[in-house]
Amino acid sequence: MKPQKEKRENSTAVEYVKSLRDPVKRRFASDYLIWIRAGRQGVAPSRGALSPTLWKAVCSNLDGLS
Repeated sequence: MKPQKEKRENSTAVEYVKSLRDPVKRRFASDYLIWIRAGRQGVAPSRGALSPTLWKAVCSNLDGLS
């Protein structure tokens, strides 16, 4: 039963990433989700041109969904 819950959470996170309209925000969210799925190993993805406020919002949302 536990793997189904994880799958559901991951699909929710993917849906969140797909729902983002801003391409910079969506690109960062996608990279951040890949980093989370990789076990948070290595350096977290750079926020690039994303503002600090939007960066924190994306990180918080994906952390809550993953």
